[in-house]
Amino acid sequence: MQSILYQIPYQADHYNELLDANGLPHPHWQALIEQLANEQPSEMRHRVDAIQRQVRDNGVTYNVYADTNGLQRPWDLDALPFILPHEEWAQISAAVSQRATLLNQLLVDIYGQQTSIKEGLLPSVLVHGHAGFLRPCHDVQHQDNIALHLYAVDIARAPNGKWWVVSDRTQAPTGAGYALENRTIISSA
Repeated sequence: MQSILYQIPYQADHYNELLDANGLPHPHWQALIEQLANEQPSEMRHRVDAIQRQVRDNGVTYNVYADTNGLQRPWDLDALPFILPHEEWAQISAAVSQRATLLNQLLVDIYGQQTSIKEGLLPSVLVHGHAGFLRPCHDVQHQDNIALHLYAVDIARAPNGKWWVVSDRTQAPTGAGYALENRTIISSA
């Protein structure tokens, strides 16, 4: 199995999660690579097939709203985990928490005192002219100043290895349901 992992070509314009620029595994992947080295390709194929079967049997799909050819597609669940070093996960976690706090504070302000609008940080037309602005909710008191009850973020790795926020999910952070389903399926595969 190990030989398959090393066949991934290095591309300078992409970040390789598994291998560094010298073709060596990043240290946090080493334990998994050693475990996979003892596994037969047929064992991995069996695990992948079991995961795909469970996804199908459980009816786990996602919608591609912009695609008119088919809205519901089977959920794609990888048999291998995505491994991050603790330090990197801690940095992502802190950044996402900071972002969620900022978005919550903006919501509290927009539906409250509107200081960000009065001070010119946000154009009034941008807020009040938006179809999603809920005028009846202006001056609604938020318990503990929490207006943002659910938050998810889609992130992607830049070619230089830094993380980018691709989108914020505040209306329907579906990832929570997928995370639970992923754990259920992987634990039985």
